Amino acid sequence: MLDDEELDELRSEIAMIEAELCRKDLKTFVQTAWHIVEGGNTLSWNWHLDLLCRELMALSRGEGAKLLVNVPPGTMKSLLISVFWPAWEWTRDPSLKYFCASYGQDLATRDTMKMRDIVSSDWYRHTFDVKFRADQEQKTWFINTAGGWRVASSVGGRGTGEHPDRRIIDDPHSAEQARSDVERQRAIDWYDQTISTRGVTKNVREVVVMQRLHEQDLSGHLLEKGGWRHIMLPMKFEKDRACVGDPRAEEGDLLWPELFPKEKVAALELSLAEYGTAGQLQQRPAPLGGGLFKEEWFRIVDLTGMDETAELMRRLKTARKCRAWDVAGTVGGTGARTAGVKVADLGPDVRPRFYIESVVKDRWGAYEVDQAIHALAASDGRKVRIREEQEGGSAGKAVIAARARSLSGWDYRGVTATGDKETRANQLRTQAEAGEVALVKAAWNADFIAEATVFPNGRTKDQIDAAAHAFNELMTGAAAARVGKVKWG
Repeated sequence: MLDDEELDELRSEIAMIEAELCRKDLKTFVQTAWHIVEGGNTLSWNWHLDLLCRELMALSRGEGAKLLVNVPPGTMKSLLISVFWPAWEWTRDPSLKYFCASYGQDLATRDTMKMRDIVSSDWYRHTFDVKFRADQEQKTWFINTAGGWRVASSVGGRGTGEHPDRRIIDDPHSAEQARSDVERQRAIDWYDQTISTRGVTKNVREVVVMQRLHEQDLSGHLLEKGGWRHIMLPMKFEKDRACVGDPRAEEGDLLWPELFPKEKVAALELSLAEYGTAGQLQQRPAPLGGGLFKEEWFRIVDLTGMDETAELMRRLKTARKCRAWDVAGTVGGTGARTAGVKVADLGPDVRPRFYIESVVKDRWGAYEVDQAIHALAASDGRKVRIREEQEGGSAGKAVIAARARSLSGWDYRGVTATGDKETRANQLRTQAEAGEVALVKAAWNADFIAEATVFPNGRTKDQIDAAAHAFNELMTGAAAARVGKVKWG
């Protein structure tokens, strides 16, 4: 039997071995330190955590500098990446400096305090000899005696004047913010203009972790720029989007069946609805086959080589028509486009009743927009109504007034948009779902459908917004009443 001195020596040797194992392996560190931050919860482990641990350790070794992780919520992403990983790195190099941000200051503070709980624990301090400076141990900013620090910020908040060795951006958008073009762009601008330069001189390494919420969320923006190691793990496996390191083989295999069994995933899908499921669970900015609009809803009609072409052409010539314009001020680049969409209503006795005849779009300046509107007006003829979305303020009114004078003789006027783009597209969507919207076969078809099937979460919305304006114009008054009497089926 060992005496007290021998027991103390054995405990010391075990502690040294434990410390060395924890320093070498992030998974071991997480399993050992778990009780400090999640004492009341048993640690459940899954293969995706092994994958993320390997990726984070590779980043720590300098194998790459940028890691983008898209995983569903509730899969331990924040605990592993924002809490345990920086605490683990301090066991190896306590001088490392971290800038950490989330869409809300409270979330960034939460994870910073959890890391502080680990580092300030008796086990951590005694095992790794890392201690906080007594004069700088706050909730959102703390410094250790080796000079390492961590600062917590919100997206759009301060970018510390110091330069970090690590940047961790965890959930830069909330689901609500991602639906707003303004809020989404605010986060991207903050990243590009404020944060992206922090730590460059120190060869900063960076992790962005989030679920996909929009085609042009921060993930989409970073993937478009390139240079990121991308880990994308949907809740249900999709073979054609399989990520390197994902061991699942069968379509629909669950990510973490122990924690998220079929019944729980089904409940989540019901709660999140189609768009939420696609983005937050499946890491796609729109559902398979389309969101508000489905690809199969649009019949493409070739006006050549068909027996009914003559009659259809006759009906198209006499149909009520409107070309609506969604005008953007973007010249070149990848921003919003100006789009002009012509829709024809052939009447309730024809199926499909509505034909999208023509789509033009480009990133024109003001002069080119004016030229395009006038050229299409001349080509369409004076029987085709022309509607243009009117921007707010006196400048928007002046543009519409000037255009109306130059288009004297045409049925032209400005339209003030009400509600969001999704609401404005509801009537068009309803008729498309009923099989009442056809596209005249042309080169623009593919791009139009591609935009429709991710609307309103796509990068561009101009074609659908213009089509909705034209459709809604045709549906006003007596026309709307006639549509209401039609029985679809």
